[in-house]
Amino acid sequence: MRFAGIKELKHRTMNLIEASRTEDIIITAYGKPTAILHHVTEDDLADYLVENDPAFRLRVEEAAVEYAAHGGITADNLIKKLERRRGRRKA
Repeated sequence: MRFAGIKELKHRTMNLIEASRTEDIIITAYGKPTAILHHVTEDDLADYLVENDPAFRLRVEEAAVEYAAHGGITADNLIKKLERRRGRRKA
């Protein structure tokens, strides 16, 4: 992990981006940390966007509250329920 100031970021952006492939770079402004430059792949980006989407987080939290309030069913019961539905459609 290394540190880089705003001025270095401004003048050596591509060098810092390349360096971020092997280590995180903490960007500082006036000697205080303000951001982290961290290399991501396309898969990492997809995960990051899902994990940090406020609407997605809200839906997960709402589902957890509903589950806690009303309970749920076990995986075995869900499978049986789905198999019964599938059986009705065939008949």
